[in-house]
Formats: sequence, C-alpha cells, structure tokens
Amino acid sequence: MKNFSIFLSTVAIILAAVAIYSTCKCKAVPAGGAVDAEQLATVLTQNPKIMADALNAYEKFQREEAERIRNEKLAQFAPKIGDETNLPFIGPKDAKVTVVEFFDFSCGYCKKLSPAIEKIVADNPDVKVVFKPVSFVSQASPYQAKGGIAAFKQGKFIEYYKEVMSFAGRMTEADVDAVAGKIGLDMDKFKADLNSEETAAALAEVSTLAQNIEVNGVPTVFVNAKHVPAMSPDPIQAAINAEK
Repeated sequence: MKNFSIFLSTVAIILAAVAIYSTCKCKAVPAGGAVDAEQLATVLTQNPKIMADALNAYEKFQREEAERIRNEKLAQFAPKIGDETNLPFIGPKDAKVTVVEFFDFSCGYCKKLSPAIEKIVADNPDVKVVFKPVSFVSQASPYQAKGGIAAFKQGKFIEYYKEVMSFAGRMTEADVDAVAGKIGLDMDKFKADLNSEETAAALAEVSTLAQNIEVNGVPTVFVNAKHVPAMSPDPIQAAINAEK
C-alpha cells in the first residue's frame, strides 16, 4: 500500500510537469490549465525524458528506501546476527569483530566461498566466525546442517565443514555419516546430537533470523552485523580490518 501511494505520487508529479510544460509550450490549453489525454500523449511522445526521469527517480527512491529499511532491520537484529548460542563458531566469544556466514552445505556458491571462509578463520585468530546453516538447496541440507552442529559439539566443526564443502556431487545422509566417521567422531553421540531438540531449535532460529533480516540467498556474510558482498576473502578481510 505504501509503495502504491508512492507510485501515485510519482504519477501526480509527472502529470504536474506535463501540465506546466503544456502551459508554456502549447497554444490550445483548456481553461484552468488542464491537460486532456491527447495533449498528454503528445507531450510525452515529444518529450519522453519527462517520464523517464520521473520513473528513474521513483526507482532510485525505491532502492534507497529498501536499503534504509534493511539497515534498520540489521541494526534491530544485530545482537542475534552475531549470537553463537548452540551454533558452530570459531574464535573468542568476546571478540571485537564477529564474522557471520549464512550458508547451505549443498549450495555451490557456498562451496566456492568456503576456502575464503577457511582463510579468514586461519588468518584472524582474534575474530569470532559464526556459521549459520540454512537448509533449502537439497534434500540432504537439513541433515548436513544438523551434522555440522553435532560435529561442533565434539570440537570438530571445521574438519566437518571442509569435508562436506569439498564433497563432489550431491551428498546423501549416508555420505554425511561417512564424513563424521572419517573425521573421527563418536557416532553414537553424533547421531544423538544430530537428532536432538536443541539442534532442531537452533536451526529453526537461524531460519527465522534469516527471514527477519531478508537473507534471500546464500552465501551471505556479515561483519559486525554489516552485510559484506563477497566471493573471495579480500572484501571480508577489509571489513574486518575496518572494524578493528
């Protein structure tokens, strides 16, 4: 409704501009300065830039408004974005800088970014890196995400992350279990943690947060709750350096 009102306002501005133009340029202007449909069509045909400029201004306003709203949401949810409760993380809990990655273990682009994330972890021992898995790319995504939390509970998340992210092709649940065995996890504990209510609740909270802050695609990276578009380590490292 708000956007529609803005659109109507934009149309009104266009019509006002046309009326002014017509008053100045056209000899046959109806009483009161009104512009009929034929005059309107003539003016817009002869001066399409009037419409183009108005629509460009409207689109620019829409982009700026969307960005403003998103920034307000990020500020509102900043504590939750950086919260590592019941989720895999590496680094000190009280770090000055927190990097957060929303990702899906089955996402091809997330797999491409994973070496950059691993490099950020290795190069910044004083930075907290929080991993927030979502589960929508494949049928195995929920099981992979739960497996990541279960691996973290045994202190081997990064090993799990590397193995799953480097896996060629689509994983099955059996493949996830094989990774868990390969990195030396206690399989009984792994399965118990994977299927626990706590793990399910943690992933549900990640999903809700992602919706609230409009994470519409993965990977999505934040540094101290500020969105950082990145498919390499350099933009992430630059954002980290700016926050230190």
